Amino acid sequence: MKYIFLIFGGMITLMAIFANQLGIDNDTGWGGGRTLLLKVGLVIFLFGLMLLIFRAQLQKLQIKVRDLLHSANRDVAIGIVFAFIAVLTAFGYNWLLRDKSDSDKIYNYYSELAKGFRSGNLYLPETPSPALLAMENPYDTALRKQMDIEDFPWDVTLYKGRFYIYWGPTPAFLLLPFSDDFLANIEDFHLTLVFAFGLFLYTAVTVTTLWKRLKSAPVWMLAILLLVLGFSVPMTTMLGRGEVYEAAIFACQFFFIGGCYWASMSLMDASPIPWKFALAALHWAFAIGARVTILPAVAIAALIMCLPMLFTTQARLKPLIAAVLPLLAGGAALAWYNWARFGSIFEFGIRYQLANVDYTQFKGSFGLQYIAENLRVYFLHPVNFQSRYPFLSMVEYTASNDRLSGLLYIAPFIVLIFLPLYRLVFRMKENTHYNKVLVMYTGAAMVSAIFIFTFYFITLRYTLDFLPSTLIAIAVSLGLEYEAWKEKRFMTSGISSLVSALALVNVTMGILLASPESGTAFMLNFLNSASKLLGLK
Repeated sequence: MKYIFLIFGGMITLMAIFANQLGIDNDTGWGGGRTLLLKVGLVIFLFGLMLLIFRAQLQKLQIKVRDLLHSANRDVAIGIVFAFIAVLTAFGYNWLLRDKSDSDKIYNYYSELAKGFRSGNLYLPETPSPALLAMENPYDTALRKQMDIEDFPWDVTLYKGRFYIYWGPTPAFLLLPFSDDFLANIEDFHLTLVFAFGLFLYTAVTVTTLWKRLKSAPVWMLAILLLVLGFSVPMTTMLGRGEVYEAAIFACQFFFIGGCYWASMSLMDASPIPWKFALAALHWAFAIGARVTILPAVAIAALIMCLPMLFTTQARLKPLIAAVLPLLAGGAALAWYNWARFGSIFEFGIRYQLANVDYTQFKGSFGLQYIAENLRVYFLHPVNFQSRYPFLSMVEYTASNDRLSGLLYIAPFIVLIFLPLYRLVFRMKENTHYNKVLVMYTGAAMVSAIFIFTFYFITLRYTLDFLPSTLIAIAVSLGLEYEAWKEKRFMTSGISSLVSALALVNVTMGILLASPESGTAFMLNFLNSASKLLGLK
């Protein structure tokens, strides 16, 4: 085992040197890909050599770290890990965030809608142009392009001479306390950052809280899991865009996972506590208000949380009422919001959207016929490797003009979804409280995924509708596996090796694919200098 890096690095190096003879590269010269392969091989080989040379020192260091962790209180160690990863993620998100220099080119939908709310209106302050209003059918994309009428914020809803938005109003509602002057400086990428970091905190708190109760689950593995929660695609890549689309999805997931956190805590309690039910339901009401497509997942989560209450005495009606009232109030408010704008409680504005599709005529938004292609693209769409930093990029999917790659390549950690599925099928009677939590997150992830896979439009950001729930279910399952196999070291070692390898790829992909232009320039200069120093350039 101690020679694995030497062997692996040596094999890659030899593959690069003899690429032509092995049939890997038909070109006898040293192209970019072949040079990159040689560099990777040499780095791995040198890393293995250093491990071998300093093996004794590393073993001593490992013993010291292990003794330190054993001597420290486990809860304190977990708290330190959580705080460190949280600070690291905050800095990382700020680095990955969209370049602010293009702010004047992008319309800020939510702050503008908040201004409309403050004025007593449900529409945006901007007025449609006379040319747009004079069109016989302003929703006809081809006709608008033919008449060269594109003077409106993209994807807005046009109805009876006013601009609305089809995205949920929750973020704008939360901005109501701020003045118009303050709102003028609030952009959608600010909301994206706040909700993205809030989502990370809720996922991290959920996993950490549940992990603490599993005494055989190692603290160092928790650190790895928190990094996966924070730096996985599409979380990182969405920060690089940071527009209204991302703000709406992050807001939705922030409130949904927040609700699931309080539901999880209530499921772990010996007896139901009404205020936890109320907090869960309030979060879910805001999640639906941000993005109504989360409704099936909320239904699953709420059912799992409330199911025990349906088979108990009247003394437990308080938690049930506490859960129902916020959801009813949120549903009524959203229904009124739609009716006041479009005269229908079921119309969210998509039908009157000014986009690349005329939704007044297009009726095929959802269908089983999309599943096969969606599965292929979302999981197997290729990734493009290149010789220069960041070494890889996503490939455009022409049908939606969106750049994406298959999750099996850029977020391979999701293959561990088999762990919660296996546990729920074959070990349902073990750890009853934890299995209820797993049912909630796994069920929510699956129903959200089905919803996305039956939608006609493909874009990577939609996968955030099910990935946070998926990652939490995987993390909790891993903790339970450590608990189940605590007496068999070879099993826990195998689990640790597999999870660490997948996590390394997952986090690396998440950072490289989202690397901003400033970071790319820095890394290119660094790698060029390092190559010259090593004599490789």
